Amino acid sequence: MHLDGGALFGALFALIFVSAILQSLSGFGFALLSAPLLAATIGGAEAVSTIIITGTACDVAILAMRRSVPRPVGREVWALAGWSVPGMLVGAWLLAWLPASGLQVFVACVVIGAVVLRLRSRERGVVVRPAWAVPAGFLSGALSTSTSLGGPPSVYYLVHRDLAPHAMRDTLVTVSLVRLPLSVASLVIAGTWQTYEYWLPLVGAALLGQLVGARAFHAFGSSRYERVVLCLLVVSALVSVGALLLG
Repeated sequence: MHLDGGALFGALFALIFVSAILQSLSGFGFALLSAPLLAATIGGAEAVSTIIITGTACDVAILAMRRSVPRPVGREVWALAGWSVPGMLVGAWLLAWLPASGLQVFVACVVIGAVVLRLRSRERGVVVRPAWAVPAGFLSGALSTSTSLGGPPSVYYLVHRDLAPHAMRDTLVTVSLVRLPLSVASLVIAGTWQTYEYWLPLVGAALLGQLVGARAFHAFGSSRYERVVLCLLVVSALVSVGALLLG
């Protein structure tokens, strides 16, 4: 996918803006939408690092702008973040090793897999044991540093821990912030920390999108949380396949 400088920046600004809206609605949609298109336009390494920067700005704003005190579930945060550490190192290695085309295929497979898992697990009454945080955390860490798509394993685990929408969103956002330093360190050690040159205006797009998304969440997001999550995954799968075909 080839765009000139001005068109590319405009497209990325709009992409980050919409991604931040989705992140505010669900707590995990930022990379699912933006990663496939960013990887196809600016490359895998720059895509991951840029998503980490802009996604972090969005996550901080989500917690800071809450009308009430954020209430992440501490035991879930530390379990997922702790077990993601070895996965992050593996993911950084994959990012350095996989060619660009292989990384795009990997991203598409992850997103489509997330849709399939979500469709097979819509029964909220099924509650899994805390031990499932081990594989969920490891996979989330590996996907976070290799593709920035660390959300699906954590979402799949937490949706079966019987959390309320606000608690689930706050927990997902907090997990991302807790493991942020380790994600950056893993990428730096692997030599794959590269950022898009106009990343600072994209942070502004993320903050603007978060503001719009927060208002939408308070208006209807919490009451339709399940539908929002599923629709988000389906749209992300379509975007990832489209980016793969256009890449």
